[in-house]
Amino acid sequence: MLTCSPLRSINYYNHTARRAGQAAKDAAAANGYSEHDTRAPLWIVVGDADTAAELVGLTDEQRASGLADLDTVARWLDEGIAPNGARGQAFGPKDNHGIDATFCAPKSVSLLRAYGSDLVGKAVLDAHNLGVKEALEYVHQHAGYTRVHNNVTGKKDLQRLPGLVAAAYQHETSRAGDPHLNTHVIVPNKQARADGKLAAVDTHSLWHEAKAGGVIYQATMRRALTQSIGAEWEPINPHTGMAELVGIDPEVVKAHSRRSTQLQEWADDHLTLIDGQPTPAQLAAAQKATRPAQPEGLSWAQLRQQWREDPRGFRFDFDANRAARKQRRAAPAVLDRQRIAEIAASIDKAAFTRADLVEIIGAQLPIEVDDDDRSPREQIEAAVDEIAIRVSEERAAHHREGHVRYTIDLGLAEECDKTHSLKALRSAAGDEADRSMALHD
Repeated sequence: MLTCSPLRSINYYNHTARRAGQAAKDAAAANGYSEHDTRAPLWIVVGDADTAAELVGLTDEQRASGLADLDTVARWLDEGIAPNGARGQAFGPKDNHGIDATFCAPKSVSLLRAYGSDLVGKAVLDAHNLGVKEALEYVHQHAGYTRVHNNVTGKKDLQRLPGLVAAAYQHETSRAGDPHLNTHVIVPNKQARADGKLAAVDTHSLWHEAKAGGVIYQATMRRALTQSIGAEWEPINPHTGMAELVGIDPEVVKAHSRRSTQLQEWADDHLTLIDGQPTPAQLAAAQKATRPAQPEGLSWAQLRQQWREDPRGFRFDFDANRAARKQRRAAPAVLDRQRIAEIAASIDKAAFTRADLVEIIGAQLPIEVDDDDRSPREQIEAAVDEIAIRVSEERAAHHREGHVRYTIDLGLAEECDKTHSLKALRSAAGDEADRSMALHD
């Protein structure tokens, strides 16, 4: 799951990183061994990584997931000054200083990391980090823009940034103290253009692509865990793109989800819910109203010790995992274009954005695809390009990617509804696209 929020200050994340780092040092001194605690922030660079890193002054070592100096990150977020001293236009009193892109592993995956062996824990973290990197590559490709005034048209044209440079803060707990692997990728809102000048990120594009980026994260993480340790998965939620691990009792997952329970109970008591679920705005209100202190300042060794002593316990059903693997391998693993078309056709709108299609396909992507060694991101992008037909005008320089509307491939659409002609399909989709774009422009 990926959520994006505007950020005004880095203080909380730096304070937490310092506390966790000191706790790790104290634990190592007390036990006479060196503990590798992963919660110091790391640089993460996507897009044209070499160029993007050079433009803001990162070394090759820093570019390759090197440690991010807390004071350097703070200066970039608070003052808009990059590591090499470059600075853009000063922040206004209402400006967002950065974007907090938060990637959360499914609860069962967090439990596997917390209770599994060191080898399993590392595999989980590696899969999580790969998912984060691939999702950010997708986000840069489709939302990595700044806007530049066009003196001729008077509009602000989108200009692609060479890359995105961010600091990744890894956390291990929920605010209730339960295992909750999540990474806050802090993207400073002053990023380098190709000419070296710092400019603001177009956050509207980023918000639009966030859910699709989260689906890329989930698909990548699942495949990596299956390939590294043989993990198998429950059915994927078609709306969120998330799935829990086979072999972990749902009641155990629920018992270790006290924070989610707190939020739901508060929402039930204080809010009017639609379909039993809070909206994003309602969820934010619930989080603020019920927010306890987060126990993130403990070392990783201390956290694992606490969880192992927790009476709620943890058990993994290896027989269920083996049975699920046998069942999955018995079925052909192909990209089912017909199924994708049926899902797309079931959505209550005639035209989609490209991000909509990424979300749909990503939630249906097989864990492994026969005779195809491309990454999940590459497979999803290719599938979208294969079935999507543009029904709106081409994107102008000032249009965001979400402005363009698509429908699914006609041949597939006709399998779902024999009554549509090409003209009718394009007309219906085009009419809705025009209405939707009128609301956004």
